[in-house]
Amino acid sequence: MQNQVIKQTSRRQMPSFEIGSQRTPGPLVSIAQVKGHLRLLRAFHNLRVTVEECKDRRIPAFAAQMDRDSRWMWFITLAIDRFERWVKSLQFVPLEKFISKQFPPIDVWMVWHAYLLNPCWYEEDCERLLILQQLRLLNMFVVASINVGKLANNQPSVSRIAAWHKQTGSFFDPFDAIEELTHKQMECPRCRTRVFVPFVNDNGTGYSEQQFSAMCPLPGCRLKITKGNLAVAKFVRDLTESEDGSENYMAGSLFFCNGKRDPRQAKAIKDQLTQSSQFCRKSPRSSNQRIARLDWEKEIKEGIGYSWPLLKDAIAIALRDQPEATYVTPRRASNNFSPQLRRTKILSAYEDDSPFSINLISAVLRQGIFTKRIDDLGWLRPGTFREGDKLQVLEHALLRYHCFLDLAAASPNLMPVPTLDIDLIWHSHQLMGGRYGVDCDIYVGRRIDHPLTTEEVVLSTALDNTCRAWQSRFHTPYMQCGCPAPDETVFERFIRKLRQYTRTRTRLQASLHPDHLPATHPSLHNAVLDPERGAFGSFGKPAHPQRDEKDLVRLSRPLWVRKKRSKKTDPELPPQLEEGFVSEKMIEEPVPLSPAPPYVGYGSDIRFMHDI
Repeated sequence: MQNQVIKQTSRRQMPSFEIGSQRTPGPLVSIAQVKGHLRLLRAFHNLRVTVEECKDRRIPAFAAQMDRDSRWMWFITLAIDRFERWVKSLQFVPLEKFISKQFPPIDVWMVWHAYLLNPCWYEEDCERLLILQQLRLLNMFVVASINVGKLANNQPSVSRIAAWHKQTGSFFDPFDAIEELTHKQMECPRCRTRVFVPFVNDNGTGYSEQQFSAMCPLPGCRLKITKGNLAVAKFVRDLTESEDGSENYMAGSLFFCNGKRDPRQAKAIKDQLTQSSQFCRKSPRSSNQRIARLDWEKEIKEGIGYSWPLLKDAIAIALRDQPEATYVTPRRASNNFSPQLRRTKILSAYEDDSPFSINLISAVLRQGIFTKRIDDLGWLRPGTFREGDKLQVLEHALLRYHCFLDLAAASPNLMPVPTLDIDLIWHSHQLMGGRYGVDCDIYVGRRIDHPLTTEEVVLSTALDNTCRAWQSRFHTPYMQCGCPAPDETVFERFIRKLRQYTRTRTRLQASLHPDHLPATHPSLHNAVLDPERGAFGSFGKPAHPQRDEKDLVRLSRPLWVRKKRSKKTDPELPPQLEEGFVSEKMIEEPVPLSPAPPYVGYGSDIRFMHDI
């Protein structure tokens, strides 16, 4: 009874936030969870430094001879292989047993973390892929309650190490596992013979290298295996899988670009592909369903010569054969839902042989860019937000994130671009797995996706739209980092003057802490920079963002920092605005900000969250 009273008192003290037409019972993310996420990012950052600078003697000599970027790419490739082994071995267990027995090592957690931060792809894959079904159950009942910061700092128990070895057949410590992770197992796209190819070899054609190729060892086949024909096999396998009407969608077809989920649309796309002249099934030669499916796969692959470019052309034709009316879109949909963009999204899921729909190497690399920027702010240093006025930075960032959700709820066609502080809280929310999707559905009415990559011109326009929408809704600037805001239109200037005349009160009234100002710079780790445009710098191939990390890190610094680093000027810090972002955007009366008590996920144990 006493515990219930304590919980009820705690809930009454929680600030209530207004998102669209709904009010939250408390913060959707707690300060404790954000601090735990920062500790996790620090562990990832330290792991990367260890690999890039060869600080562990177990790193083999051939890897030590690589440049630091190639070495980190190689390490991530091994981590993804270990992640795939882990998800295949998972079993659903209660929270306590999952933490003590099944929680993965830091390198696998790093891959899972990057996967979770692409919520629409992650949710779709958990629904589509058989190997993720146990992870899907954990998303709904366990993941939201994991104390990520505590797990990142604690040494693994003997039982956890033993359980990992039993499940995956590899060492728990990633540097111990390097010695045994020398080859990648795969199937030949033509004859399905099991092939083992080295991750790295002397001629640069290893699986983790850019010029990967291997020869099928079967004398009657001898197909040259490449990432291209492995991608063809992946697409054909998904296309021909299960015709019984169950949930077997093509990757990238389940969610609209605005985060709306539509299984009917996904089914219509798959039907359109399988019924097209490019992929339709010929009369089966066998009554055995498995053999008939293998024959169908062979017909498609041989028809396009195992060529990825020819497959892309065939998909484009197949999805263009029928009228656009096939693509059922919401009434208020914009051209974001065009068939061409849908085709592009589907094709992006089939550019390699990974069972997962996103390029996890790219996902980890891009999160590394974000982590580097957070580290530049000094937010990864131990004890930064332990107490005092610096804690207000996280409290204000938490409020701004709830306003960010409110803006998305009020603007269904807006693609909101976060600032660094908002993106940190947003990432913390996405790490709650299925809980993030439920919160989005309740308060925003759709999933707010966190795309892996966005073209520079699209991101630039979306940022301008976000700044204007924020200014219009909250009557205060979105960015306070010193970078110029987008120019006002005549109508926007008129509305601003009208509000000044009518003395409309902003919902965000208090000023930000000076150390918070640089974190209001846009978060651009997902930018695909256009080499033809001079504003953002040059960007190479989107599949290799590590080549462009210097450009993105430079761009992610506030303008006054970039000027100072280039020694063009000697600017002063931007003055703190008299009327800034932060007071409570909630209920009728603003309430003082205070550290948010632990906010526990659905079905979780409140005791577990106290020590984050």
